[in-house]
Formats: sequence, structure tokens, C-alpha cells
Amino acid sequence: MTVADRYPLDRPHTAQQVIAAARDLDELVRYLNHATRGHVLNIPADLYTVLGGLVGAVSKLPQLLEQAAAHADRYATTAGLYDDRGGNPAVTAADVRQRLWATHAAVLRAIDPLAAAHEACSRLGVQTPKENP
Repeated sequence: MTVADRYPLDRPHTAQQVIAAARDLDELVRYLNHATRGHVLNIPADLYTVLGGLVGAVSKLPQLLEQAAAHADRYATTAGLYDDRGGNPAVTAADVRQRLWATHAAVLRAIDPLAAAHEACSRLGVQTPKENP
């Protein structure tokens, strides 16, 4: 089953599906962290492909963060909203929104250097020994 099979874009989405996707994303990043500790990316083309996937994923995060910030903004006016530490829930929701926008800005700053690393990696190759005729 592919990610597209598990999380199709063309159907109504539920909170449970979104939560599951976020948890799977966390596990995928954890997997990549573990898998890339060793010498598994033996040629630059392998790293280039991984970096391309990362550029694609990181480039999509700003939209997700914007949408999450909009949810936090909406919560500020939700009847019955409370802060379990006794604070003003509207202020707490505004804090969530502000921190999401700060993260948005940081991610935007990360995209160009990551894309530049991906592009630079595209210029690398490894010569293989020529076979003797």
C-alpha cells in the first residue's frame, strides 16, 4: 500500500486520518534518521534522491503551518474553549498561532539552502573503474 493509497487526496478527510498522517510522518522521519546513520547512500545519486524528497516535503510544510495557524485562530472564538492551566484560552490560542507563524518563517528560510544542497549534489558522481578489454 502506498502513501497515496493510504491517504488519498480526493476524498473527505477526518481528524483521525489527519492525526494518523502526522504520526506516520513522524515515524518516517525517525526511520530516515536511523537508516541514514550508516553507509547506505553509497553514491551521490542516492543522496540526491533523498534530498529531493526532503526538498519536496519541506517545501510543503509552510502551507500546513498556515492552515494549522488558521485552526488555532478559529479556536480563539470557540465557545467552551479552556486552557487547562487556568490561562485565558484566547490568549493561549493566539500564542499557538504566533508560534506556528514563527515556525512557518523558519521553514521558509530553510527551503532555499536545502534546495541548493540538492542542486549541488546533482553535480556529484563517482567514477567506476574501467574494465580492461
